[in-house]
Amino acid sequence: MKVYEWGRRGDPSLLYWDGLGGTGLHANEIGPILAGEYGLHVVAPDPPGHGASPAGDADSFRPTRLAEAAAELLDGLGIARTALLGFSWGGRVGVWFAARFPQRVSALALVEGGHHGSRAPSGLEAAIAEARAEREEETFDSWDAFFAFEAESLRRWTPALEEAHRAAMREEGSRVAPIASAEVVGAIHQGNRLEPLADAYPAIAAAGVPVLLLVASGTATEAVERFRAALPDARVEFVPDAIHDLISFAPERVAETVGCFVAEQR
Repeated sequence: MKVYEWGRRGDPSLLYWDGLGGTGLHANEIGPILAGEYGLHVVAPDPPGHGASPAGDADSFRPTRLAEAAAELLDGLGIARTALLGFSWGGRVGVWFAARFPQRVSALALVEGGHHGSRAPSGLEAAIAEARAEREEETFDSWDAFFAFEAESLRRWTPALEEAHRAAMREEGSRVAPIASAEVVGAIHQGNRLEPLADAYPAIAAAGVPVLLLVASGTATEAVERFRAALPDARVEFVPDAIHDLISFAPERVAETVGCFVAEQR
């Protein structure tokens, strides 16, 4: 996997896993803060099939298989134990990593992820067809049209945001489309449905892994309550007047909340 890093190797580490369609470069605003102010070595891969990382077969996108891939990545970097920060879909991967390898997790921080339920499995072909329709909605006529849409959605825009969001897209003919293919996204949808988060929570609770959930206020209330019931010792914090992409919307708030939480577990 392609990997971005901030901070010094040998410092306490934090593995960042981005949301569906995104890349490790999405951490290019929070990474320097977590490294500079909290002394963390931030490791942020492009997930398989995203950015510059090649895709595997459909079964490799099950959350448990991705957790194993994350463990192999850490092994290659000589990291035995780490904090995890999962955004959106990355929260699912983080939850399953903590369930499979609790002894390797110093803290689990979930940002707008790791708490949602899953639909029943629909079959891989149906999931790919669903992803193909989603991808068409996320395809634009030009880079300018894409950047304008992102800036309006995020309510802020910086050169770092442009760099991060550009890294998730590519030119296809005369249009700008997500790098993550319908086959990749469909396999992720199917994997999430075959391995629901509720199956992972008991192992995390039993191991006593410290967990933080940071969410936009007023969203997915029922999902948050189910999460609280499954992991009653988890800390849940809300960001008011926010959007789903808290990494882009409120990088300072995310970095401060996660950085302090991770520091408390040392």
